[in-house]
Amino acid sequence: MEERKSHGVQLLIRAVVKDPDGKVLSDTGRKPSKSFVIQFLEFIYPLFDGAAPSYAATATDGTEDDIYSSAIQAYKNFLINAPINDDDYGIVVGTGDTAVTNTDFKLETQLTEGVGVGNIIHGAQVITVPGVVGANVDLETERPFTNNTGSSITIKEAGLYTNISDAYFHCIIRDVLALPVNLPDKCSLTVYYTLRTTV
Repeated sequence: MEERKSHGVQLLIRAVVKDPDGKVLSDTGRKPSKSFVIQFLEFIYPLFDGAAPSYAATATDGTEDDIYSSAIQAYKNFLINAPINDDDYGIVVGTGDTAVTNTDFKLETQLTEGVGVGNIIHGAQVITVPGVVGANVDLETERPFTNNTGSSITIKEAGLYTNISDAYFHCIIRDVLALPVNLPDKCSLTVYYTLRTTV
C-alpha cells in the first residue's frame, strides 16, 4: 500500500526587505521550508523519552554539548528569544549556498554582528503565541536585520539557532533560499519562520 503524504506540520519561511523609510522593496511571501536538521529531533527525543540522564548534540562550534541533563532546567533547554545585537541564537542569516544536509550544525557562512564586511546588525527576536489562523494553527517568529556595511549584501541562507543556559547553541533549521535576497546598504531585512499545524 502506498504511503499517503501528510501536510499536518509545515515550516514556512518569508523574507521582506524594506528601505530606510519603511517602503517594501521585496517580499518573498511564505515559502515552504524543508530544512529541519538532525538537532531538531535530537531536542525532542529526550523530552519524549525522559529516561536518559543526559543527551548531547552537535553545537554550532562543532562540539558535542548536552541538550538535556538533570543539571539543565527545562525552561532553559530550547530558547530562541535572542536580544538585539546577539548573533549566537535566534534567526540567523548568511551568504553560503551549499545545499542543506541532514547533519548541518550551523550556517555555511553566517553574517555576524557588526557593521563591517561579513557583518549585519541583529534586531531582537519576536515570537508570537500560537493561534488559529483560518484552517491552521500558526506559531510565527521573526527577526529584523539591518545592513550598515556601506555596500549591498546578498543573503543566500537563513536558519534558527537555539540557546541552552547561555552556554550552548544548536542549529535546528538551515535553509538555502530558492532565490538570493539582495539587501542594499542602510536597508532592513526581516526573516519570518512560521511553524504551522493543520488537522
